[in-house]
Amino acid sequence: MALKKEAYEALRDVVGPEYITQAPAILDTYNQVWGNKLLFDEKWSNRPAAVLLPGNTEEVQAIVRVCNRHKIPFKPFSSGFEVTATALVSERAIVLDLKRMNKILEIDVKNMRAVVEPYVSVYRLQMELAKHGLFTSAISAGPSAGVIASSCCHGGSGGTQVFTGGLGRNVLGCEWVLPTGEVLRMGSAEAGDGWFSADGPGFGLRGLLRGHSGANGAHGVITKASVKLYPWYGPPEWELAGNPPAIKQLEKVPDGYKGFVITFPNGDNTHDAMREIGQAGIAFSLMQLIAGASVEGNDEMWAEIQKMNPEDAMIGDVSLILLLCAASPREMEYREKYLFKICEKWGGILVPPLNDPKFVASRVAMMVWSMGPVREVFRGTTDFFISPCGDSSEDLLKNMHKKGVETIRPYIEKGALMAPGPFAFHVPYENCSVGGHMECLYFYDPFDPKSLEGTRELVGKTVDPQGEFRRFGVPCLGGGLQIEYVSHISQTWGPLYDDYHLWLAKIKEALDPDCLGDWSAYVPPVFP
Repeated sequence: MALKKEAYEALRDVVGPEYITQAPAILDTYNQVWGNKLLFDEKWSNRPAAVLLPGNTEEVQAIVRVCNRHKIPFKPFSSGFEVTATALVSERAIVLDLKRMNKILEIDVKNMRAVVEPYVSVYRLQMELAKHGLFTSAISAGPSAGVIASSCCHGGSGGTQVFTGGLGRNVLGCEWVLPTGEVLRMGSAEAGDGWFSADGPGFGLRGLLRGHSGANGAHGVITKASVKLYPWYGPPEWELAGNPPAIKQLEKVPDGYKGFVITFPNGDNTHDAMREIGQAGIAFSLMQLIAGASVEGNDEMWAEIQKMNPEDAMIGDVSLILLLCAASPREMEYREKYLFKICEKWGGILVPPLNDPKFVASRVAMMVWSMGPVREVFRGTTDFFISPCGDSSEDLLKNMHKKGVETIRPYIEKGALMAPGPFAFHVPYENCSVGGHMECLYFYDPFDPKSLEGTRELVGKTVDPQGEFRRFGVPCLGGGLQIEYVSHISQTWGPLYDDYHLWLAKIKEALDPDCLGDWSAYVPPVFP
């Protein structure tokens, strides 16, 4: 839907004619991603009315003020994490692509913090931090994921959270353009005393900023953020090898670290060992093993998956991959002894093929770089989906995984889903004391009606608040595929959990009284 001439000219005056467009060929690049066919039964989601590329906070603020005058919905876009980043409630909405705001503004080595703009990726910041012996946490969304998007705006777990803590803890401040056009700086940044604390002076606002899983742009635009940093014990530069460049990988685990793939006799022991390793505080990174290969493109990846024996593909259900770090040989010796005491207790062994140095190095890169130098998932010939998916204690998660496999298997056997599968993606939150995150991942064909129908039926079972998965808590649809006006997750599950959906709606209404921030991946101010 085209903007009115007066509104378009007001927006053009803010960014200049070279940084605004209504050209259909460009607009359509912002509404075609995997998952559209499953959610919307179309290749496209709603096309934005225009795309703008602001260059600084002042331009973002001016754009939002124009939106308020003309009642134009808007959505910020940075790293573009799947449907969450592209879905729009209304075709009247505009997209603010923040790619011009791409500066690392500060790396404070002494106080271990960094201040960045929205288009700084996890990979880019980590490469710069390694030169200073520092490291930042990340969501498992790919190395191109934005630091701000994953820290402030979206929910999720990451392979290094046993070392760095959860993402919400690592936000030390932000500059936030509210949907009303006001600029808020959280914590010490507002007082002009540096970006070292998000919780004072005044009220702490990180809970409003993130909640559990982030507002995904519905709260306005984060234009700067300060994130906490941690020690990096490896070299100042990562050595990558491989050709073509798209599949470059680590050849070996970096000095200062040791990586292991440990296989247990059954899934229960795997979960129990993960919990004990996490609570011991000895690991830099820890997650269930995900099999796979580093290849150049989608078709090559799918060809490799089809070669896999389904039983071999399930080795990840009983295997953990972890990375130890240490500042000295003596510390490494202690951590390694502690690890193998835990493994002995739960029957864990080192299977030689899984501990090939190059294979371990490739998995280490996946964990540390937020799913690898090249994100190893599928786009062209198939899509993937994730359900059941949720956060809970290890005891509940291992039962959820068993129930998930039992529910998914018949769909694979009747050809609605593609074998092998399902894979388990399981990462502890922090040191496992607050549980973990579990996803059952499987593949479907978005252009096959039978596969679409079967996947929708399966998803319906796993997100039904009165169904068999109710006892595992509020689900999320992993992979950025939870769109509230389609899946109604918050609306249908909120009444079971202290009406949390109504409290989210109150927060939305307080911050955005005119409901201009696109709420597709959050909640509306009023539920139908």
